[in-house]
Amino acid sequence: MSIREFEELNPAVLDRVIEQMAVVAKTRFHFGKNQTKLIIVGDEELNEMGDYCWSLADMSPLAARDGRMIRELVKEGCRVLVIGEKRRSVLNWNCGACGFRTCKELNTAETQETLIGRGPCCVFKLMDMNLAANAAAAVAHRQGMHCRVFTTLGMSALSLEIIKDVDISVAVLISAAGKNPFFDRHQYWTDEHWDETFKKEFPTYERGFIGAFE
Repeated sequence: MSIREFEELNPAVLDRVIEQMAVVAKTRFHFGKNQTKLIIVGDEELNEMGDYCWSLADMSPLAARDGRMIRELVKEGCRVLVIGEKRRSVLNWNCGACGFRTCKELNTAETQETLIGRGPCCVFKLMDMNLAANAAAAVAHRQGMHCRVFTTLGMSALSLEIIKDVDISVAVLISAAGKNPFFDRHQYWTDEHWDETFKKEFPTYERGFIGAFE
């Protein structure tokens, strides 16, 4: 009789699901030419991304929290799909939703570097990236995985050039841990610390998003 423990199955299951997620993220609906970039990162890169998030503790306690969570989760087993897009329009629809009158004005505008990416950005590129993330997350849900989309890990992959030739990115993380690692990530914080962090971090309450222009 062949007996296989769950711990033996976990890596293969995670690999299979993250590959399915990448395929569905690539084949989902998109606007115009499909230029979405998709990469699956390994534990070494994921640890680097976690360390980068942790290094932002003074600027963003929430990024530091995500970095600490990632470093712990890597030990248990997880996979990450990083999704990126370029900022410039290729549609020439001149919709004006980006704030510029024409796609040409957007594409020739000075690039603004921020912590979370480079702009200004075509809104259809943003929608393409988020459609890909949603499609990937839907696969993870149907496969019974714990799943969450992270801006912090996306910006770390961009800053560390783990994902290249894109201007914006997000990351979709999956886990098959016994406890959902994304449900309660405040386990190391006191209520007082969380209240202080909430007031500092959430843009609609106190200030702009992390890395926002002053």
